Amino acid sequence: MCARNGGDAKSVLIVAGGTGGHIFPALVFGRWLEGHRGAAVSYLSGFRPLEAEIYAAAGVTPIRLSLEGSPLGVRSPLKVLRRSLALISSFREVSRCLAEVRPQTAFLFGGYVSFAPLLLCHLRGIPVVFHEQNAVAGRVTRLASRLGAVIAAGWEECLGLHGPHVLTGIPVRTPHRLSRAEAERRLGLSLKEGARVVGVISGSLGSAALLKEALRAAGALEGRAVPVEFVLLGDAPVGAVREGVHFVGRRWDVDPLYSLCDALICRAGASTLAEALRWGLPTVAVPWMQAADGHQARNALSFVEAGGGVLWKEGDTLLLADVIGDLLERGRASVPVGEDAASVAIARAAGL
Repeated sequence: MCARNGGDAKSVLIVAGGTGGHIFPALVFGRWLEGHRGAAVSYLSGFRPLEAEIYAAAGVTPIRLSLEGSPLGVRSPLKVLRRSLALISSFREVSRCLAEVRPQTAFLFGGYVSFAPLLLCHLRGIPVVFHEQNAVAGRVTRLASRLGAVIAAGWEECLGLHGPHVLTGIPVRTPHRLSRAEAERRLGLSLKEGARVVGVISGSLGSAALLKEALRAAGALEGRAVPVEFVLLGDAPVGAVREGVHFVGRRWDVDPLYSLCDALICRAGASTLAEALRWGLPTVAVPWMQAADGHQARNALSFVEAGGGVLWKEGDTLLLADVIGDLLERGRASVPVGEDAASVAIARAAGL
């Protein structure tokens, strides 16, 4: 049910769904608006179970559309029909939501769930700020650009737009650095004393291939004078458990993993890369080359240009283990403290 925000607080609608890469920045920004601008924030999401899980972990109950994805790029005719009907229905659902919430500003964080809110806000004259996390604009972001919405970009480069954009960065969760002992306790680990730790976040896209590469690197780094242990988010596939490799299941609280890591391997999802930058983690960004419009490859390039680490592609002649070995020698950068600069910039783009 969509609850109406009352009182004198500025009513804001934040739209985010699909993956954590869209949802986590939206949640960070929403909390910032509540704490620093006194806004009354409502969230709108799709109907995927993953979306509900992420919002629930954050203690947020979003308004949920009966929409689980875009009909574009789907091979099954039945799924295309089902998603097309749900997309049509979503206009009615969004219209009802806008009437009840009465937002003064809408912040859209991309993905399939943003399509109907973008068009209806445009028709009703509700100001829209569209945040694009990736270095290549998605389909709905490009449409928003055509419609004259303010585009807040996560990276200096934002390809595919039909107008200007405002560089804001990506809102990320505030780092809370834990002691090694506390981080190990929360993850249920007992690592070798003095071992260097490599974290691995494979994500849901192309995760099997990245996992295979990470395990190969772990094997190549065995026997070093200073032991290297790998800690991987997710569940262990059959045959993947070995000495120095630890799987810690799916977790939404990244503080323990990031606190423990001396280096990180991850797919080039924009939000994960932004978190690595904020934490000062030496990172190997491994883009999933089948990502739409090659956006992960462009994200990785933007990340490297920002000084976050190195780009490595599956099949590179330089072994991943060698890249990790070099990064472990770098050491971590200091973790910045203070207000989330990206949230401040997005709010300013909206005149808040």
